[in-house]
Amino acid sequence: MKMKLFSIIAVIGLLTACKKDFDGRTTESSGTENKSFIRFVPGSLAAARNFITVDGTRLNGTGLSMGGVFPGASTITAFATILPGSRTIRVFDSSAVTIQSPVSISSTFDAGKFYTIYTYDTSNAVKALIQNDVFTVPTDTTANVKFVNIIFSSSAIPNVDLYSRRKRANIATNIAPLSSSPYIKHITGLSDTLEVRATGTTTALTIVNGFTFNAKRTYNVVFRGRYQSTAGTMSRGLTLMATY
Repeated sequence: MKMKLFSIIAVIGLLTACKKDFDGRTTESSGTENKSFIRFVPGSLAAARNFITVDGTRLNGTGLSMGGVFPGASTITAFATILPGSRTIRVFDSSAVTIQSPVSISSTFDAGKFYTIYTYDTSNAVKALIQNDVFTVPTDTTANVKFVNIIFSSSAIPNVDLYSRRKRANIATNIAPLSSSPYIKHITGLSDTLEVRATGTTTALTIVNGFTFNAKRTYNVVFRGRYQSTAGTMSRGLTLMATY
């Protein structure tokens, strides 16, 4: 497992290679041994200027909006390292005049494990969800894909599927709000169109065109926003994270 995850750890080497602070990021000690790995996806409605702290120490140097990722790049999402054990995570709007209530959640993070923290719900009732991402790096030409459903609605909504036009089949099926699929093998190297559909229907709720899954990578595909909104800062959409 350690050898398979070495390339993931290498991606975050720049985050953990020294003891300096950068733009308010957490001070990290050298190396990644005996560390836990976390990343953050703000998904609460109209989230903006979001910062995340661990035991009071800020992680990100730039505020995030709904659908953003920390730490992240245009194509690859890394993980930040923290000391394992019981930790308190806080997410808040950094504006002097806030539009979003803060949320705090305490959890135990195990050494060597990978976690994604999602926020969801409305701006005045923000909640946090922590998922342990248990995965291996594919050894063949496939990619691993996990579908995460953090969509919000104040009324009852159906479960959803993640559909691949290239595959002409669902990648993940019947995923309830605040639930996720396991990591599922998927074809790579071909331009794909992804659709989220209400389970049992063929109508697309949101679409991502021209996305190519690459071999030997692991992806989280996140359905977020307000179920009924198709435009604006609260609109439903997909966030895709690729990790080596």
